[in-house]
Amino acid sequence: MANHPKVFNSLYLSMIRVGETGGILEQTTAQLAAILSREEKIKTNMKNASAYPVFVLCLGLVSVTVIITWILPNILATIGGGVAVLPLPTRILMALSSFGRVLFTKVYGWVALGLIMGGLYYARRWTKSEGRIKWDGFKLKVPVLGSVLRSIAVGRFARMLGALTKGGVTILEALSVVRDTLGNELLGREIDTVAEKVRRGEPLAEPLRQSGYFPPLLVQIVSIGEQTGRLDDLLLNAADTFDSEADSAITRFMAIFPAILILLLALVIGFIIAATLLPIVAMELSAGAL
Repeated sequence: MANHPKVFNSLYLSMIRVGETGGILEQTTAQLAAILSREEKIKTNMKNASAYPVFVLCLGLVSVTVIITWILPNILATIGGGVAVLPLPTRILMALSSFGRVLFTKVYGWVALGLIMGGLYYARRWTKSEGRIKWDGFKLKVPVLGSVLRSIAVGRFARMLGALTKGGVTILEALSVVRDTLGNELLGREIDTVAEKVRRGEPLAEPLRQSGYFPPLLVQIVSIGEQTGRLDDLLLNAADTFDSEADSAITRFMAIFPAILILLLALVIGFIIAATLLPIVAMELSAGAL
């Protein structure tokens, strides 16, 4: 499986490895199937919720580009007076129009466009390599999205750690597996720090609390589980609660995300309309005053 990384990611490898070494392959593969099914459901719901607003936004951006680059200059050319006397929104729109014409009609414009696309490509690669920690940390700070990602990660942590410890895997070995299942490298590094403190003899709950990335409820459950010797059962029971919280967070995000996209498109179109009509209205008012 490790020879086919495009098919089997680190989650597959870690869980199968633990299942083989601990003799709980059946349980770990069942957990893996449940996680993959849940992830696919989340992705499908988010794609379905964002399909229409993303299509409208893309169509609107293409329309706005055509208007600004080719149609708007002909309209603004009929307005008398110099550029300096035009309203600020109109001057900004004219500058964007000139930039768009240069970008799509001049050779150096195409070169600049190619450089921009290349920069976006390398930025994407950077977020998947050396910049992954910073990118994952940024995602956790984004309103609504950050709470969704955190809820999903906490649910995975509780379920995977409970399943592995119930199967006889030690805490340190379980933590090394769980860190690759969270889907966030920053949280994975925090788990590495937690594991190092546990290796030095500290209880698991205290490093989790000190990290600040895990909710107080999880810390309390881990603390009680360590004191009573029922960490695995408590974590598995709590995993359903955390998964319900993740479902609620996902539902809120899917309700807000399409509205945000449509609002952005409305703001762009409203700005174009205002920038186009302001000088015309100003001319009409000046003519009426005369």
